[in-house]
Amino acid sequence: MKHRYILSVALLLVFSFSLSAQTWQKVTSPSMSVYSDAYFIDENNGWLVGTKGSIMKTSDGGKTWSTVTTTITEDLKSVYFLNATTGFIASPTKLYKSTDGFSTFTTISITGAISTTSGYWTVYFADAQKGWFLSSSSSAAKVLQTVDGGTTWTVGVDHKTGNLQTIKFYNASAGIVAGGGSGKCDIYYTKDGATWTKGTAPAFPAGVYTRTDIRSLYLIDANTAIGGGWGSSAAGLQPTIFIKTTDGGATWTYLEQKEENKTYEYAYELVFKNATTGLAAGGATKTPNFMKTVDGGVNWTQLPTPFGYQISRLFSFGDNVIAVTNSSAIYKSADFGTSWEAVTPVPNITLTKLYAFSDDVIYAGGQRGLIMKTTDGGKNWKALSHVANNVCLSINGLFFLTKDFGFSATSYGGIAKTSDGGATWTSLKKDTSAATVTNNAVVFTTSTTGFVVGQLSSTKDIIYKTTDAGATWTSTSVIAGATLNSIAFGNTQVGAAVGAKLKILYTKDGGTTWTLATTTGVPTAQATATLNSVTFLSGSEAIAVGDKVTLKSTDGGQTWSYVPLTTTQTLNGVAFLNNNAWAVGAKSSTPKSIGIWQSIDKGATWTNKVNYAVFDTASTTYNDIAVTNSGAVFVCGGATGIYTNSTTVDINDKEELPTTFELMQNYPNPFNPETTINYSLNKAGIVRLNVYDVLGRAVKSLVNENQMPGRYSVKFDGSNLSSGIYFYSISTSNSILTKKMLLIK
Repeated sequence: MKHRYILSVALLLVFSFSLSAQTWQKVTSPSMSVYSDAYFIDENNGWLVGTKGSIMKTSDGGKTWSTVTTTITEDLKSVYFLNATTGFIASPTKLYKSTDGFSTFTTISITGAISTTSGYWTVYFADAQKGWFLSSSSSAAKVLQTVDGGTTWTVGVDHKTGNLQTIKFYNASAGIVAGGGSGKCDIYYTKDGATWTKGTAPAFPAGVYTRTDIRSLYLIDANTAIGGGWGSSAAGLQPTIFIKTTDGGATWTYLEQKEENKTYEYAYELVFKNATTGLAAGGATKTPNFMKTVDGGVNWTQLPTPFGYQISRLFSFGDNVIAVTNSSAIYKSADFGTSWEAVTPVPNITLTKLYAFSDDVIYAGGQRGLIMKTTDGGKNWKALSHVANNVCLSINGLFFLTKDFGFSATSYGGIAKTSDGGATWTSLKKDTSAATVTNNAVVFTTSTTGFVVGQLSSTKDIIYKTTDAGATWTSTSVIAGATLNSIAFGNTQVGAAVGAKLKILYTKDGGTTWTLATTTGVPTAQATATLNSVTFLSGSEAIAVGDKVTLKSTDGGQTWSYVPLTTTQTLNGVAFLNNNAWAVGAKSSTPKSIGIWQSIDKGATWTNKVNYAVFDTASTTYNDIAVTNSGAVFVCGGATGIYTNSTTVDINDKEELPTTFELMQNYPNPFNPETTINYSLNKAGIVRLNVYDVLGRAVKSLVNENQMPGRYSVKFDGSNLSSGIYFYSISTSNSILTKKMLLIK
């Protein structure tokens, strides 16, 4: 049983202001890294493969994962298992084959593979001997095949005029490979598993498509197959492509969809549970694409969007469906796509916006509609999906009037509201199809009066105003002639909006009129810098920050003076409470740097309070900062990263948090049958503690969860194991520690 004997519990007051007092910690991390490919043999057992030889295995449908330890160090691109033990994992040039779940494996060179670092790769085996490998760059592709388990390879398809992106089989004889590109649709088929023939592409509607590439295939039987592919809303409403063959791939028919059923995103994956009922999934920049057919793929209807991540793999076992997204978040459906349950707690998505409603309730918004929420001051976080108008748009602004009632500003010009704490969202202003239209910030000055700022294009700013809590909006545009990124008010009448080209608008009549502000003292190098965030210190004092620039106003935003904060960083967020201003930023070019800047004199001077042991310079997307009522500071950025200087500690024994990552020797050792394993964490993150036998096989997963800095104790019971030497290994995102223990019965 797991027992934590130091639990962080006290709030650090930021009002002490000393540099040494700032203790930062990361409180959220993605549950998993982004992986290249996934494969499930049933609803419980699956694998993920990725960079630098990483292999993960689950036996509970993706709820927990264990590391498959191997000596493989190269990037892995594709995985396929015949059963629980026999599997094949491929890099661009090598095949790794195992019959014991990768406790041991054989390395085989894939001769003839196309040399490329970015392309398409798929491995598939009909049995332990007969298999195929798709290798494709953007301009050429090959299907290689083997009948001796990969020892020798022959070329089945040598496609020299474009890419091939997907390959699927019905059995060892019937298979299809497809792809294409701009204005192309290339398909090959085999009816004996060895000889491939180029099929005849369907006739596409004239003038509709700029691309016709196929990205997904499913063979319902040896002769009947469905293909899915290109779709786009950004390139002029080009509907998702569906095609069908009834002769094994020789000829194809384009499946025109009813106007009300058309979607405009890629179809990356297809699955069928029988000859008539299937699902298509994929996505684009605004939403995943879920569709269902009940007539063998001829007609498709759109399903509700449950989350915002693109679907990269689908696996169906009767009504049970597993969806693997491009953020390595996994979702499961028990009713063939009607409803979905999140399996992965925290997706691997960049967070862009923070809003602290109170000391306890804090929201973070990110790309693809990700909402992270805490109701206990940051100790625990829950991932939600911002679904409005059946799309999941990137969240650029958040504002809450109560802990549950709030508003969002999103990409593609969307505005939405929630009345249940972010669980569900209602569209107040429908998103557009133009990527140039975006809303970047939202603020309310009363319970009914609010503002949203953004752009219609890079030279057309927009300010929306509501006086009825979002039911209706009026707009004012093209005052600044540049994108507006942030808006804030000092009181109900005085406010400012800042944006690109050092443009600032101010109002002193509650947003009825807006006027261009003036700036003084700005160096020539920053004369057209982008301003990213603004906050008011009082009804007359305000601070704005941006690309290597900080400004202050003392007259309600009418005039602004340059503050000589010497930094090469782009400052993305600024917040204020009780005479303390905070700003966050980073520099992505070498030498990289991070800024968590604090001012205790209303923005006149600043000190960088960053702790490089916590904030990683490899992740330079530190996007926003917020301060709670008691002064706790929260920062967001990177891949689902939230940081805070609000630290919970056990003050009874005055013990400080660990400063190192450490794994202690188990005690007792030797043991029979129980022993205790202690370890210390100096950073928050996903922690995995596993026990292995001498062959490297995982025999027990003890820990697999997000944990805060502290000291931990875990009991291990070896009652069901034989006497011998075992290894216990603990891993975090960037460190692995291993020790040996001896079980004697």
